[in-house]
Amino acid sequence: MTLLVDEKGKIAKLYDADHWLLPLSKRVYVIVDKKMNIIYRNDMGFALLPDQTQTLMGEIDRHIR
Repeated sequence: MTLLVDEKGKIAKLYDADHWLLPLSKRVYVIVDKKMNIIYRNDMGFALLPDQTQTLMGEIDRHIR
Protein backbone atom coordinates (compact mmCIF):
# COMPACT_ATOMS: atom_id res chain seq x y z
CA MET A 1 0.00 0.00 0.00
CA THR A 2 1.35 3.42 -0.93
CA LEU A 3 0.69 6.32 1.39
CA LEU A 4 -1.36 8.95 -0.41
CA VAL A 5 1.31 11.60 0.16
CA ASP A 6 4.24 9.21 -0.38
CA GLU A 7 3.90 8.03 -3.96
CA LYS A 8 7.65 7.49 -4.42
CA GLY A 9 8.16 5.92 -0.97
CA LYS A 10 10.48 8.61 0.42
CA ILE A 11 8.69 8.86 3.78
CA ALA A 12 8.50 5.09 4.20
CA LYS A 13 12.24 4.84 3.53
CA LEU A 14 12.99 7.71 5.92
CA TYR A 15 11.26 5.85 8.76
CA ASP A 16 12.61 2.46 7.63
CA ALA A 17 9.07 1.28 6.94
CA ASP A 18 9.56 0.12 3.36
CA HIS A 19 9.62 -3.58 2.58
CA TRP A 20 12.96 -4.86 1.33
CA LEU A 21 11.38 -6.83 -1.53
CA LEU A 22 7.74 -5.92 -2.11
CA PRO A 23 6.52 -2.46 -3.19
CA LEU A 24 4.63 -1.82 0.02
CA SER A 25 5.21 -0.47 3.51
CA LYS A 26 5.45 -2.35 6.78
CA ARG A 27 3.22 -1.38 9.67
CA VAL A 28 5.39 0.94 11.75
CA TYR A 29 3.84 2.97 14.54
CA VAL A 30 5.58 6.32 15.02
CA ILE A 31 4.75 9.13 17.44
CA VAL A 32 6.52 12.44 16.84
CA ASP A 33 6.62 15.26 19.40
CA LYS A 34 6.35 19.02 18.79
CA LYS A 35 10.11 19.28 18.22
CA MET A 36 9.91 16.58 15.52
CA ASN A 37 11.63 13.98 17.71
CA ILE A 38 10.48 10.40 17.44
CA ILE A 39 9.27 9.54 20.93
CA TYR A 40 7.84 6.12 20.07
CA ARG A 41 8.57 3.68 17.26
CA ASN A 42 7.41 0.10 16.95
CA ASP A 43 7.92 -1.96 13.80
CA MET A 44 5.21 -4.61 13.71
CA GLY A 45 6.03 -5.93 10.25
CA PHE A 46 2.56 -6.60 8.87
CA ALA A 47 0.89 -7.33 12.22
CA LEU A 48 -1.28 -5.02 14.29
CA LEU A 49 -0.11 -3.54 17.57
CA PRO A 50 -1.90 -5.34 20.40
CA ASP A 51 -4.23 -2.96 22.27
CA GLN A 52 -3.24 -0.35 19.69
CA THR A 53 -5.25 2.60 21.03
CA GLN A 54 -4.32 2.02 24.67
CA THR A 55 -0.65 1.49 23.83
CA LEU A 56 -0.36 4.63 21.70
CA MET A 57 -2.36 6.81 24.11
CA GLY A 58 -0.24 5.51 27.00
CA GLU A 59 2.96 6.49 25.18
CA ILE A 60 1.59 9.94 24.38
CA ASP A 61 0.51 10.46 28.00
CA ARG A 62 3.90 9.28 29.27
CA HIS A 63 5.71 11.89 27.16
CA ILE A 64 3.32 14.75 27.90
CA ARG A 65 3.94 14.59 31.64
